[in-house]
Amino acid sequence: MKSAKFLALSVLALSFSATAPALAETPTVEANVALVTDYRFRGISLSDETIALQGGFDLGFDGGFYVGTWASSIEPVGNSELELDLYAGYGWEAGGLSFDVGILGYFYPGAEDVAYGELYGSVSAETGPIASSFGVAYAPEQDNIGSDDNLYLYYAGEMPIGDTGLTASAGLGYETGAFGDPDGDGDDKWDWTVAVGGSLDIGLDWSLAYIDTSEDGDITDATAVFSISKSF
Repeated sequence: MKSAKFLALSVLALSFSATAPALAETPTVEANVALVTDYRFRGISLSDETIALQGGFDLGFDGGFYVGTWASSIEPVGNSELELDLYAGYGWEAGGLSFDVGILGYFYPGAEDVAYGELYGSVSAETGPIASSFGVAYAPEQDNIGSDDNLYLYYAGEMPIGDTGLTASAGLGYETGAFGDPDGDGDDKWDWTVAVGGSLDIGLDWSLAYIDTSEDGDITDATAVFSISKSF
């Protein structure tokens, strides 16, 4: 879910992008709020390398269907300083694997001709102490992304660090299409992350991540990102 920004959606929660909530016998509501030192999405800073406030909620239905929303402060896109994401999907388990498919819309209230949609899917599995996810996000050709399409492929994994209560995580992504060459050198973008995180006794979670990309530029260079978050 966007509580992890599509595993993405920022690897502060890895990711890049969206994972379904656990299948519930009755409808459930989950919410999250976070403060991050830099909003990195697929390796790129969308907050101009400054602090961002983020949060969202998910509603999970019996059988695996879910809907949700997630938002973040951003460097202005048009006249908007807010990214608002709306998504819906379906998650299920089979053969020891977890699957997730859905549709995600990126909106920027107050700005025109910038919203776009994306389809996503992932498969997750546990191998010993390591939990791994492989996923894809595809934005079909749309006017608002330059009449182009976009493809993002990723791997994200995590494992506990012994009995310390800490978790180590890592991610690798590849992007081609409308957003795949931000520095304009003709090469597709790669991004990678390594992170460590844990929980505090006061009920907050924290993460410290190193994020880098194959691109040159101020908003794509290597950085360390710290986050503090709370789930409800």
